[in-house]
Amino acid sequence: MGFHIEYSRFRYYLAVAAGKIASFILQKILKSSASAMPGKVAMTIYPDILKLVNERCSKKIIITGTNGKTTTNNLLNFIFRKEFPSVLSNLRGANMPQGLVSAFLHDRKKEYDWGIFEVDEGSFKRVTQDLKPDYVLVTNFFRDQLDRYGEIEKAFQDILEALEPLKTALILNADDPLVSNFRKLNKKNIYYGVAHNQYSTDEQAIVESRFCPACSSYLEYSYYNYGQLGGYKCPDCGFENPDYDYSITELDYRNHTYHFKFKKKDHEPQDIYFAYDGIYNAYNCCAALSAAQEIGLPLNKVARWIGEFEYHLGRMENFQFPDKVVKIALVKNPIGLTETVSSISLDERRKSMLFVLNDNPADGRDVSWIWDAEVEKTVNIKNVNKIFCSGRRAEDIALRLKYAGVSVELVELDDDMDQAIGKVLEEEVEIAYILPTYTAVFQARELVLARLEGSSKKMSHFREYLKNLKTP
Repeated sequence: MGFHIEYSRFRYYLAVAAGKIASFILQKILKSSASAMPGKVAMTIYPDILKLVNERCSKKIIITGTNGKTTTNNLLNFIFRKEFPSVLSNLRGANMPQGLVSAFLHDRKKEYDWGIFEVDEGSFKRVTQDLKPDYVLVTNFFRDQLDRYGEIEKAFQDILEALEPLKTALILNADDPLVSNFRKLNKKNIYYGVAHNQYSTDEQAIVESRFCPACSSYLEYSYYNYGQLGGYKCPDCGFENPDYDYSITELDYRNHTYHFKFKKKDHEPQDIYFAYDGIYNAYNCCAALSAAQEIGLPLNKVARWIGEFEYHLGRMENFQFPDKVVKIALVKNPIGLTETVSSISLDERRKSMLFVLNDNPADGRDVSWIWDAEVEKTVNIKNVNKIFCSGRRAEDIALRLKYAGVSVELVELDDDMDQAIGKVLEEEVEIAYILPTYTAVFQARELVLARLEGSSKKMSHFREYLKNLKTP
């Protein structure tokens, strides 16, 4: 018995050492991300390392679903770290088992107050074999990387089967019929959603799931917020939105910021502002606020922290150049691209845009999803100087823009993303939007940061020059 314990301990320390070495090589020598590979190396040596992570976290939240996982995860971490001294999380979006282990290797402690993890839908079953969450927060289900996941009903079924044996509370998006269908598990269900508002519509072109998950009849909608998220009811079996425990109302967009009220059931609403675009971010805020309320954090403090939140991972992240703002917004599926374009259409500043479309394995080899997105909404965007197209499939996104009705004179191709970013930044505009797919987002961010650093140095030299001119 003692031998086995010592052997297990030896394998653990060997796994940690190997993971650290892999991280050093990736970051210091190859100048690459170390968000997943160190964990993969460690798990090869010590497969039970996730069980150890489970033991070291006093409480755990797992966030899964298609869109919004990374934003909700980062929001929750920002809030929880204000109240708890030790929080472990995979903040860079590496959401498979090796990504969670890599996060542990980068921030290794003997115990944590909370473990907050986003988990890929396809990895949920594997992760929850070792990591037993106190809460599971489900955002939504949209088509994403169909060559890897299949249809959204499969993702739902896989997560449903993994949830059945777990003793966990569920924080569910009440406005997504598939997500709210987890109510049939009869666990502690907490529902959040975004009420009908001025941006809700009567029609929606992209609705991923039009049928009742309970009886397969056609769902009737009183309004849509985006995709299949909205107010729904089955005329045959009565399946409908469950009552909200937490909700967002009175949504408004002013001065490039969303303002809304967050309401806990049977309580007075709280004013919230969030400096990131898109009604999908209202859902992300509502999810994070709901989880924070469930564990008892004071709403007035959480509301203030939401307003202070800044993103640093290419999800509507802002970079302030001397002459313009640069905003990077990840787009990776039809709904995400549609809603990002819709958000940009609310911005009336003079602008340039860059689409970066890749088809690497992590993006999904099949890029036909761009034809399912409402790219036609690009025509509604005001004050556009130029739209650039780059990435491995630059021609595909340029062709999609042409068929969407965008003037060919407005569009320019450049396969080299570095050059394309240089061009979009040279435009005389107030804001430049960069819309990359998953494997391009971090590279685009690094290229923008490098130019921002160069721009800052130039400004510093210019100020020094002016100072010297004034010196007698």
